[in-house]
Amino acid sequence: MLVTVGSKNKVKVNAVMEALKLMGIDAEVIGVEVDSGVPLQPYCNDTFVGARNRAIRSIELASGDIGIGIEGGVCIRQGMVMAFAVVHCVSKEGRENLATSSYFTLPEEVSSLMIQGKELGEATDIVFHDKESKRGLGAVGHITKGLISRTALYVQPVILALYPFLG
Repeated sequence: MLVTVGSKNKVKVNAVMEALKLMGIDAEVIGVEVDSGVPLQPYCNDTFVGARNRAIRSIELASGDIGIGIEGGVCIRQGMVMAFAVVHCVSKEGRENLATSSYFTLPEEVSSLMIQGKELGEATDIVFHDKESKRGLGAVGHITKGLISRTALYVQPVILALYPFLG
């Protein structure tokens, strides 16, 4: 089975590989660079749209059996900027399913930079003096001091989005 991931970001590809391993599924996993079709920093519903676009475009480009899109985004809820991810899965037959990660509140310093127009990864890099954090710890890793990595944040929703296809 070929599973395509709509990104070459190792964090996303590794999350899919780890989820498949936990599920006892042997599959080839490849990252495919695709355009999400949404702004660089998706807000709320755009996050869902971007994840679906990534899944569909990856399966089309690489002729996979299952395409997976993972899109990180933010929403403002009760006056707080909250980050989360959407995982969308599509089979070559056209079946679809999705799940979200946990939502978590971003620190005020990060939120302020985002309100000024910065993307979450850029704001995280500035506040936590990091480089390319979205390809590593990410905001979640920094605020939890490494207790929850960005990869770990994605594993559960990957499993929840994949379960109908692999049962």
